[in-house]
Amino acid sequence: MLVELQVRNLALIETLSLSFGPGANILTGETGAGKSILAGALGLLRGRKASADMVRAGTSELTVEALFSLSGPSSFEGLFASQGISPSDELILKRTVLPGGRSRAWLNGSLLTLAQLSMWGEELLALSGQHDQQSLLNPARQLDFLDAFGRHQGLLKEMAELHRAREAAKQNLAETEAAIRALEDQKDFHEFQLAEIKRVNPQPGEDDALMALKARAKEGARLAAILDESMRHLYGDDGILSRLDRLTGLLDKGSALEVSLAPVLEAVRESSSVMGDAARDVKDAAKSVGKSAGGLEEADARLSSLSRLKRKYGPTMDDVIARFEELKGEKTRLETLGLDRQTFAKRLREASKAAGEGAARLHAARTRASGELSRELTSTLGSLGFPKVELKIELDAPPESEMGEVSGPRGADQAVFLFCPNPGEGFKPLSRIASGGELSRVMLALKTAQEPHSDQSLVFDEIDSGLSGDTAGKVAAKMAELSGRQQVFVITHQPLMAAIPGKHFLAEKSPDGERTHTLISELAPDQRLLEVARMLDGSEPSPQALALSKRLLGQGN
Repeated sequence: MLVELQVRNLALIETLSLSFGPGANILTGETGAGKSILAGALGLLRGRKASADMVRAGTSELTVEALFSLSGPSSFEGLFASQGISPSDELILKRTVLPGGRSRAWLNGSLLTLAQLSMWGEELLALSGQHDQQSLLNPARQLDFLDAFGRHQGLLKEMAELHRAREAAKQNLAETEAAIRALEDQKDFHEFQLAEIKRVNPQPGEDDALMALKARAKEGARLAAILDESMRHLYGDDGILSRLDRLTGLLDKGSALEVSLAPVLEAVRESSSVMGDAARDVKDAAKSVGKSAGGLEEADARLSSLSRLKRKYGPTMDDVIARFEELKGEKTRLETLGLDRQTFAKRLREASKAAGEGAARLHAARTRASGELSRELTSTLGSLGFPKVELKIELDAPPESEMGEVSGPRGADQAVFLFCPNPGEGFKPLSRIASGGELSRVMLALKTAQEPHSDQSLVFDEIDSGLSGDTAGKVAAKMAELSGRQQVFVITHQPLMAAIPGKHFLAEKSPDGERTHTLISELAPDQRLLEVARMLDGSEPSPQALALSKRLLGQGN
């Protein structure tokens, strides 16, 4: 229940502080006095969009602050827990709006997002005005009214979760199939690339090693020429070894003739032996260099193959090897995606089946609720000036076998309120035949039927527009009945509505120099008598109007 409301700098209101009662709280005033500003302030607490023109000109901030008393805090446990707020039997909702239109909100001093504010506002305040009456003509809103009456919040939450699960499975399957198509489009080309790289089988750093080998091989060619020339000097017909052999033969003969040549002969023989060893080493080195020359041809061929790969997949050997690993990964991924597709297809079938079952449960609940609501609305409208009225709710849904595919977050139903105000005219959609006054009464009947929880305040903003005479009296009587079990706010221009039991507030414009203020104040009993009389007969009520006002208020009190 809304206990107190404080407003600062909202449109024509500079400051406002009001205390409300548990039953009816009535607000009247001349046209343009600012009665609907109260509904606007409560709308801000309910999460409605704020605009810069709401902020009173010349001020820095608009503030709306409300104190709510909860008789059943336990019913809000989920909201308290979801927002990390300690449970309390008193709530203070506050919202500020800056001149640029930006706003902030708090609950018991803790910051709220606009979505969180809307959740609390919708639980604490139910607003109904002429705009909401027009929403009755919208089939989607008619379904909302049916769900509110049937208390399908749990089923709707379940349906929304089932819908999200089905859409997630559908998206996963679609993304997987798109990835498979993309890989399959390139499959043949990528398999060719994979085979081409695999055939060469490049190794990390191999090209650098071969280039180093090739550099060494170039030096080996120069060495081979040197060794070849050395071999000619050693082994040729006029080479060192041949000359030493001839010299040894001559000295051998000479030493036989001259003993003193024997040491010379021995020295030549030692030199010949040393040169023979050196010649063999040179020969071995020449053979080794010759083998290296054969390896150079293989290195050139290998480098040529690696260069082709680097031109296509490089520029570096690491790039080639990375591409090879990527191609192997794509091949493996295609195989994995095929398995994923089977998994996601199965999940989609299961999610669609679950969504269909959820939509069917919601449809069954709505079917039951539509009959109950139709009967209750017809009965209530009978007491609101429609003695012969009939109203029924028609549900249109696909076959149960198709619900899993076509259901949305709110199920698969469409609802149409069918109205027959006069016998024999047949049922037609409410949107085609109902007048403004009829819509007002249907809205009141709906609010009565919905039986909101005891901590929710109902706000009726000129819901009695277009009513007069006996009908207005019946609507006022129903409003009085409703206020006996629920806190209601009635913004009205109807004297019969203004006379129902409860607190009465008056909105007035008050010029103050160059500015105009809207003032809202609670009326004392004698002031209320004059206000109802004014509503009956104008600004200067006649004795007859005063007497009627007194009678109306006397009946109400």
